[in-house]
Amino acid sequence: MWSYYRYKGSVEGLPGTLKMRSDNMEYSGMASVWFGVSKSFEILEEYVDIEYTVDGDSIDSKFGINFEFGYYDEENIEICFYEKPKNNVDDILNDFSYSGLIIPKIKELINGDKLAYSINSVIVLYDYQYNKVRSGNASENIEIKFIGTVPYK
Repeated sequence: MWSYYRYKGSVEGLPGTLKMRSDNMEYSGMASVWFGVSKSFEILEEYVDIEYTVDGDSIDSKFGINFEFGYYDEENIEICFYEKPKNNVDDILNDFSYSGLIIPKIKELINGDKLAYSINSVIVLYDYQYNKVRSGNASENIEIKFIGTVPYK
């Protein structure tokens, strides 16, 4: 059993288009990937949700705050929560958009087909090139780790 949230829009764009906003980078054709463990789908969803003020100003998600990039385009994110933890990269990423392109690149990054540990939560942020080294959030409810950024187009 698993829960899945697909981004709300498309990830269309010209490959190689670079847009910078403060200290973060949006980059068409790149996907940044995080793995972790969460107590529930609801906690994972709450972690990535961007809220808005009455005036329409965005309030950064816990995810954006913890990884120090703040705002990101909500239409370019996919998350997945697995009831039963997994460590095989194919099983973890198979249901994501562009999995055929992302899986081999993640396997290269981790030097294998399996993680040394099991995870139940995945975040993929499309058209974004995260490049900082941070472990992310570690609390009693969720722990997320940046895995890498890979091309998906």
